[in-house]
Amino acid sequence: MGFVTKWYMADPHFGHEAALHWETTPRHFASTEEMDKAIVERVNERVGEKDLLFILGDFAVSNDPEYVAHVFHALRGRKVLVLGNHDLDSKGRVKPTIAGLPWDVPPVHAMETKDGGKRLYMSHYAHRVWPAGHYGSFHFYGHSHGNLPRVGRSRDVGIDMPDMDFGPRRFDELTAGILEIEDREKHLISNEITVAMEDKAIQRWALAPLCKMPEGDLNQLLDSDVRGVDVRELRAVLAVLQGVEA
Repeated sequence: MGFVTKWYMADPHFGHEAALHWETTPRHFASTEEMDKAIVERVNERVGEKDLLFILGDFAVSNDPEYVAHVFHALRGRKVLVLGNHDLDSKGRVKPTIAGLPWDVPPVHAMETKDGGKRLYMSHYAHRVWPAGHYGSFHFYGHSHGNLPRVGRSRDVGIDMPDMDFGPRRFDELTAGILEIEDREKHLISNEITVAMEDKAIQRWALAPLCKMPEGDLNQLLDSDVRGVDVRELRAVLAVLQGVEA
């Protein structure tokens, strides 16, 4: 199989009338039929037949199996479901209307993939920590409908988020804002490190052992373009400097 584009979204809530009237993220459609049609159209404008479409929970709220199947088959792409609360019955079992659909792989509560050379952990619910999060992995979630502040390299990919426009987005689109924020933070921390070293009259040869790294590694970290360095390493150096007496 050749190159496959991956797309991500959460919370389509097909057939969910109440979704039209949510207080914080109302869906301004005249009916659920109009909402569902708009979501299907936006998916099909972006997703190719062989692309992977990851749906991070709450696929459909309708209990009509024929309607749910109709919406499923109207969507382009190979569809993968990460289970949400509305995909389960009161006993925590996958609803028959969901379980019987020809998903690309059986639905699960969480999964990992790689995109853009980066690890990505997906679940319906937001996590404060996730696999490899301390090593630069990303985390996509839904459920919160824009009401939960993101943590680190995580974000809400619900279709009612402003930048989602009721359809899926690619990994690079979804992470661009996160990386821009990181770059701004890295520039600020880098400047703080420079000022702190001057104020405390400490040289790199003396700072390196305090940071528990070879001087060459410290030089490489401080001399590199900040876009290519790990923000956590810069934070660690600044934390050491903040504990050094002037």
